[in-house]
Amino acid sequence: MAVENVELDDIDRALVGLLRRTGRMSYRDLGMEVALGASATADRVKRLERAGVIAGYSAVIDPETIGRTLRAAIDVRLPADGDHEGFEAGLATLDEVDLAAHVTGPFDYLILMAVAGVPRLDDIVRNWGHSFLAETSTRILLHTVELENQPG
Repeated sequence: MAVENVELDDIDRALVGLLRRTGRMSYRDLGMEVALGASATADRVKRLERAGVIAGYSAVIDPETIGRTLRAAIDVRLPADGDHEGFEAGLATLDEVDLAAHVTGPFDYLILMAVAGVPRLDDIVRNWGHSFLAETSTRILLHTVELENQPG
């Protein structure tokens, strides 16, 4: 099914950016940021929701508050005859996985994780190695960069 592009004006882009950062803002507060009244802001947000630009809202969990103080990016390459479906099913069982993407390039997957520490990360990668992996490359994330100009 083809996705239809939606034309966004400057106010739409500003609203999407604000909601990406703080999805719980009231229509009044959003409107103050983009120089619109609460009703006009609500109408725009609802239009963006109907058009699929805003696909939903979710809570952003700070992994450190639940003991996951180590963040890692792991590149994974499966063997030529690797079981992609089985690997992906295994990823789905790990609540430490923040993002898993099938990618182009020398690796098959990019996985972003937040784990309790090096022993847990090592345990996860070792368990993959016994059944799925040809190669991994793991990088520890030192900090994330807050970007003001997010898409939208």
